[in-house]
Amino acid sequence: MRTSILHASIALTLGAAVLAAGCSGGGDGASKRAQVFKAKGKVTYMGNPLVGASVAFSPQGNQPAAVARSDDNGEFSLMTYRAGDGAAAGDYKVMVTVTDEATPGEPKEAHGTVAGVDYAAAYSHSGKGKRSSNILPAKYSDAQNTPLTAKVEPNGKNEFTFELK
Repeated sequence: MRTSILHASIALTLGAAVLAAGCSGGGDGASKRAQVFKAKGKVTYMGNPLVGASVAFSPQGNQPAAVARSDDNGEFSLMTYRAGDGAAAGDYKVMVTVTDEATPGEPKEAHGTVAGVDYAAAYSHSGKGKRSSNILPAKYSDAQNTPLTAKVEPNGKNEFTFELK
C-alpha cells in the first residue's frame, strides 16, 4: 500500500512538472509563429475582377500557408493567423478558386500551416453538405499545376496582381 501511494505521488509530481514545462512557452503558441508581412493583391479573370475568389498561397518552403477572399473589386488581403495579418516571407504557389456560391469578404479563420495542403479546395466547400463547383479552369486550383507564383519579402511591397485567362 505504501509503495503504491509513493508511486502515485511520484507520478503526479512528474506529470505536473511535464505539464508545467509544456505550458510555459507563452500559452497561445505565438512564440513559435512565423513572422508575417502585410501582403495584398488583386485577382481578375478575362479582365474582370473576381468577386468572392478564394486565394491560397501554398508554401514552397517551411513557412505557413496564407489565405484570402477577394472583395467586390477582386482585391484581397492575405491572412496567416488572423484577418489581414499577411504572409510569411518565402516562395508560394498560388491557387485561386471561385465557386458558384462564392461570397466576397474576409475568411473567418486561417486554414492552418501545413505545406502542400490544398486549402483552396477545402475552402470551396459550401458548408451545406455538398461540394460547390469551381467556375475557373482547374489549373488555377491545383497546387502542382498552377502557373501562379508569388514571393513575399520582408522588406518588399508584397502587392500581387493575378490576371487569369
